[in-house]
Amino acid sequence: TTCAPRFEKINDLCPGTEVKGYVKNVNPKGCFIMLSRMVEARIILSNLSDEYVENPQKDFSVGMLVQGRVLSAEPLSGKVEVSLRKSTGSKSQKLDDVSYSDLHVGDIVDGQVKRVESYGLFVTIKSSELVGLCHVSELSDEPVLDINACYKAGDMVKAKILKIDEDRHRVSLGLKESYFDSDLTDDENGNENDGGRVPMDISRAPQMSGGFNSTLVLPGPEPRASVPPLQVALDEYEGSDQEGDQKAHEIANGSEPNVKKSDRRLKEKARKQREIEISALEERALQKDIPQTPDEFEKLVRTSPNSSFVWIKYMAFLLDLADVEKARSVAERALRTINIREEEEKLNVWVAYFNLENEYGSPREDAVKKIFQRALQYCDPKKVHLALLGMYERTKQNELADELFDRMTKRFKTSCKIWLRRIQFSLTQGKDVEYIKSVVNRALLSLPQNKRIKFLTQTAILEFKCGVAEEGRSRFELILREYPKRTDIWSVYLDQEIRLGDTEIIRALFDRVTCLSLPPRKMKFLFKKYLRYEKAQGDEERIKHVKQKAMEFVEICRA
Repeated sequence: TTCAPRFEKINDLCPGTEVKGYVKNVNPKGCFIMLSRMVEARIILSNLSDEYVENPQKDFSVGMLVQGRVLSAEPLSGKVEVSLRKSTGSKSQKLDDVSYSDLHVGDIVDGQVKRVESYGLFVTIKSSELVGLCHVSELSDEPVLDINACYKAGDMVKAKILKIDEDRHRVSLGLKESYFDSDLTDDENGNENDGGRVPMDISRAPQMSGGFNSTLVLPGPEPRASVPPLQVALDEYEGSDQEGDQKAHEIANGSEPNVKKSDRRLKEKARKQREIEISALEERALQKDIPQTPDEFEKLVRTSPNSSFVWIKYMAFLLDLADVEKARSVAERALRTINIREEEEKLNVWVAYFNLENEYGSPREDAVKKIFQRALQYCDPKKVHLALLGMYERTKQNELADELFDRMTKRFKTSCKIWLRRIQFSLTQGKDVEYIKSVVNRALLSLPQNKRIKFLTQTAILEFKCGVAEEGRSRFELILREYPKRTDIWSVYLDQEIRLGDTEIIRALFDRVTCLSLPPRKMKFLFKKYLRYEKAQGDEERIKHVKQKAMEFVEICRA
């Protein structure tokens, strides 16, 4: 066998390059490998193997040598994507049993979760390569506090087709409980529910609770599955807390949003979705006819003057030629040229500028801070702070990240998002329990009342995920002592315990929650969740036990 060359710089990599590397760390979403002392690459779950990988930690141990090929390399963001898949052909040639002409509004289809993102799910329709995007707002009839706690790659789901647009090759799906209730029959009781009572037919529960509106697309050879590289760096940081805080306020008060607020949120989500689609189209167009000279890039920026994607590709092209000063001048031109109303596009260029100075500035820290101070004058300060923080975390500049957190928690002390990011950073850095408690107490003193439940719940989730489950468990118990009827919090608590896998604790928690005195609709949701868990365990006696408890509850309701 021939030895793969060692790559000391990201600039040496290009799509298709064969590489070898050692596994650095592994998580449920994939793994990171070291191609050399200076170059790290990410391999997402779907690219670990041609077959579905259920448990990456079991199949890929730290230190393991792997061989694959580069999908994308971005010097500005420092991101390298690698695939270990052997096949490079289109899977749609192998799985072509289901096409758009076979789908009809109202059909129930099976699917598998392909990837989980902060804004929703990507779901593959069974016996096809049609992939659907599920928006987070349509995941469930109940509020979803943490999408990652409810779904993971590989989960099988049932969906109802709501809308088909053959011209654009798009199909909307739904997974909400309410979409399936009309199809359920009351097999347990043999009659219709009376008096508006919710039917308790839990024997035919959908495989997953939740719902989504989805856009189906035929996936092309895109390294990030239609999510453009700019958005990947920004999606977890961008936006203010307004949307999340409104939702937290509504949940905390047990009220539904009024029509105006709902419409405003829907418009904002639609706008962000359009931006993602436009950026994806720009990337595909650029990949088909990649400019090879500065003159070709100049033509491109003249035709798309407000596209940060094009400007940043131009900067990356110049950095490949080792012309750092020209790349800086292009960044300055982009900031002058992009329309002042296109704040997100400008912010993308500022973030690319951060990364450029972080890589080539001298001295690096001062160069980045100068660009940061300038960006604050033109963009939303919180977004700029979060973008800089993301760069510090990505490049392991932990001391600078810690200093920035100190400033952010003072300047944005009423922001739930900022405090949660600090908790997450502290947990990943291995800070002790007392330190975490002090941060939580400071946050509770600073946050307004309507954000505190959301903050405490998300903190508990982070503690479960970062290996301090006892602390997370105690936090959930304290919350539920105050709000025992919050089924959304019970559901998230159960999801965290199910993820850990201690059967005794999980069943004890299910037994507790199904003994609560709650409205039938909420109890139905909990019994279905309990039944799905026992079916997954394959214990027939336990399945009968859950059904018996459900029937007892129905009898009590009818008495």
